[in-house]
Amino acid sequence: MRKFFTVFAAAALALSAFATDYAGKISVLINGVGGAQETTISIVQNEDETYKLSINNFTLDNNGSPMGVGNIVLDNMKGYTINGVTTIVADQSITIAEGNDPNISFWMGPLLGNVPIILAAEFNDTKCKANIDIDMRNILDQFIYVKFETPDYNGKYGDVDGDGHVSSVDVTAIYNILLGN
Repeated sequence: MRKFFTVFAAAALALSAFATDYAGKISVLINGVGGAQETTISIVQNEDETYKLSINNFTLDNNGSPMGVGNIVLDNMKGYTINGVTTIVADQSITIAEGNDPNISFWMGPLLGNVPIILAAEFNDTKCKANIDIDMRNILDQFIYVKFETPDYNGKYGDVDGDGHVSSVDVTAIYNILLGN
């Protein structure tokens, strides 16, 4: 019996750490200038019901050559799910870790120190949309706006309850996420 519970606990732990990968287009604007490229965002629900969002081996196009940024990870975000769509928000400072892509010889993210990130994301089993603001004006004189969307994302951003428009119900839901309710 003890062996059964050990196996059951291990299986539950493995399932709780299962990430959903969302492939899509990411647009990065630095002080209003930039472009779009394809990337993958991973979201996992932690054991404590919070979420972790990761963009691993993130690069920027630098005149046709990849410029290594690194692994961007936001963790311990509370989520709110209505009609199968989960919304997560974050206001965190993170350190971007070195990526592990052998084709990139230099990762600039670790040199940036604490990076202030504001994130708002919505996702379900197959689609994801995320907006990220990175205010680096005090260090690099740059404001970075990032937008990610999977193909055919048809939700209206901020429409947490899925009724087709953003209302006070949606704002209250996001407010409750921020307060941890």
